[in-house]
Amino acid sequence: MSRKTEQALETTQPVAGFGATQSALLRLLLHHKAGLTVERIVGEIGVTRTAVNQHLAALERDGHIASNDVVATGGRPGRVYALTESGFHRFPKNYDAFSLRALEALIDSLGAEQTNKILEQIGRNLAQDCAALLDGKNLDARIHAIVAILQELGFDAEVNASPDAKAPPEIRAYNCIYHTLAKAHPDVCALDLAFLREAADADVEHASCMATGANTCRFRFASEPED
Repeated sequence: MSRKTEQALETTQPVAGFGATQSALLRLLLHHKAGLTVERIVGEIGVTRTAVNQHLAALERDGHIASNDVVATGGRPGRVYALTESGFHRFPKNYDAFSLRALEALIDSLGAEQTNKILEQIGRNLAQDCAALLDGKNLDARIHAIVAILQELGFDAEVNASPDAKAPPEIRAYNCIYHTLAKAHPDVCALDLAFLREAADADVEHASCMATGANTCRFRFASEPED
């Protein structure tokens, strides 16, 4: 690798979780959303074709990029590589500031009570969108399916046994995808609770909340009524 290439990679803004070369490759594909061939990537980044192929293989294996249609490149077939949705999500997005302003505008315009109702409706709608994954399951199975949905949404969530051996398992989340927002306006947790209540078809208790200083968010479900 030439010193010029090393300097270029050193000045590339890193992408969280990736080294300099992969950061440069991901950022290059971010700037060329239709995708690039290996030859074009080699020319832009300045590392060897072998190194580029190794990084492309790793990124494609992990789902951050995908190879698309075969194209003609100087008479020889080639493939175009482009970012996937996962790849796009590797780049930071400052949703917190926008969401906080939007929520405060709603509160100013509609009042806290009406805003809370809107948040609850969003939660119920989200659960209804997931109905195909939940229908026909008992409460325990629903709770496990809900955790899978939460993980897809970006939560680090898991199923834990309830302190009451006769009670359903609880859900524990170690992060909140809108933590800053919830800290400023704890009522935003109404969205989570409405989602969980609708998805589980059971009452839910917010047993602990990170927005109020707890280490995790814990959600306990009421038992299904006996037949």
